[in-house]
Amino acid sequence: MSNTVIVRRCEEYDREAIGAILKQGMEMLQYRPSGKVFVKPNVVFAFRSEIFGGNAFTAPPFVGASLSTLAGAPGVDRVDMGENCAVGMPTRLNYKHAGYYQEVKNVRSRASRPVGIFCMDEVLRDSVFVGGNVHDNLRISRKMARADSKVYLPKLKGHCVSNMTGAVKLNIGICSDDERAIRHDFLLNEKIVDLLTPGYPDFIAMDAIDVGVGNEAFPSPRKLGLILMGDNPVAVDLIGARLLGCGPHNVPYLKLAIERGYTPGAIEDVDLVGDITTIEDLDKHAERIHPYDDEFHRWQDVNKELDRLKSPMRFYFGPYRHQPPKKCDTGCVMGVKMFLGSMEKFAGAEAFAKANPVVMVVGRIDETIDAKGADVFLIGSCAKAKIVNARKIKHFDKCFTTASDLNLGMARKLGMPNVTTSMSTMLPIVGGMAAASFMKLIHGRYFQDMGHFLTKHLERRV
Repeated sequence: MSNTVIVRRCEEYDREAIGAILKQGMEMLQYRPSGKVFVKPNVVFAFRSEIFGGNAFTAPPFVGASLSTLAGAPGVDRVDMGENCAVGMPTRLNYKHAGYYQEVKNVRSRASRPVGIFCMDEVLRDSVFVGGNVHDNLRISRKMARADSKVYLPKLKGHCVSNMTGAVKLNIGICSDDERAIRHDFLLNEKIVDLLTPGYPDFIAMDAIDVGVGNEAFPSPRKLGLILMGDNPVAVDLIGARLLGCGPHNVPYLKLAIERGYTPGAIEDVDLVGDITTIEDLDKHAERIHPYDDEFHRWQDVNKELDRLKSPMRFYFGPYRHQPPKKCDTGCVMGVKMFLGSMEKFAGAEAFAKANPVVMVVGRIDETIDAKGADVFLIGSCAKAKIVNARKIKHFDKCFTTASDLNLGMARKLGMPNVTTSMSTMLPIVGGMAAASFMKLIHGRYFQDMGHFLTKHLERRV
């Protein structure tokens, strides 16, 4: 582990060029993979790119070049790539729409060692010790837990609550859905830093060729033309954050990781090598993705976006507790941003202006809200407000409430086209869920989870 970050220029997703850069980076960092290698890409959401875009995941050529390079390294027995996508969407469906299955197939045809791809939400898990502020133990996929080496392939993107997502935050995807939801609220950043214990990669290659700006699940691409490599996720993310115009002070999980003692503590402590060797040159190159405009920060401020779309919908965001008053920026409000961001992609901006005048409430609101005959949605367990003149009030009594929850329980009330009424969208999702359930049964995952409940959780409840 070091504070070295290699920054290399790479304008296009050329597999041979990317592979050569990664091989050289591994040599410079003296990373010598051996035995069983686990690879973790970044696949938050990949589905119907003609509607939702195709920039929320590590680009397939980048993944293919990485797998080929690792499979060709001496001493490697096999390479397995795994991921668990955003809650509510089966990973296998995201893999398909990201083009990963075809990419792995192409790599296998040329590789001298076995190369596999698996869905973390379908396979057996092992319990690993964490000893963190949120997690004592965590159950992660067996192939990851028993790997001899871990390689992360994050996609550099903006994020609606963290401002950026990179190598450190990639660990959210090592959690299965049941444990992913634990403390996905005001303690989310504590959780993310906890996950560095079981999820500390030995080598990182960050896809910053085309970066994503705006909402992390539906980002707009901007050409940056860089590949970042390192063996320290905090160091890599400090450089990634700088490229997006951020510092650790406004990337909460980075700030917390440094406070907990992870190093380097500042970008000045990072040793930049490669094609960019100074912070000044880094800032100059970052100008390629300027301006840091409204598109760059799309769906970070819900009311600002509703005003932009001239929507009659109203959104109230209050603290989750009164004393001291503090808002939960990383829980249900993130679900709202993801949900409304997906609605804009699916229904179009014009549909927001014609939407029903619903009222959405996250947190506690002291003022009286006049619903003016509209439906009211209290989102999250802590949501509370005095509502008058409401047609109907529905409470999502869940912490945290996800975009999937809102799609299923709220989308039809907005008076806009939505995924739950589109057969062309729902049929693949349902089919993917059915296939994932079948594979869980085949792999014995259901039986393992039942056994864990009976031996652990049931005992605690009794």
